[in-house]
Amino acid sequence: MRNVGLALSAVGASYADIVKITTYVVNYKPEHRSIIGKARAPFFAHGTPPLVGVAALAVAEWLVEIEALAVFD
Repeated sequence: MRNVGLALSAVGASYADIVKITTYVVNYKPEHRSIIGKARAPFFAHGTPPLVGVAALAVAEWLVEIEALAVFD
C-alpha cells in the first residue's frame, strides 16, 4: 500500500481519490482475510476493498498485486 500511496502522491492524489482497488493474493485462503484486512485498514476509512485469490502472478516471486484506479482534479 505504501507504493500505491507513492504513486498517488506523485500525481497529486491521495488514498481518498481511489474509486476502485483490488488486491490479488497468491494462494489466498479465507483465514488470511483478517490478517490482510488489518494491514490495509489504516488506508481505507470506509470498509475493506475486495481480495481475489489467484494461483500465481506475472512474476513467480510476487505474492501480492494491487490494482488501483483513482479519480481526481
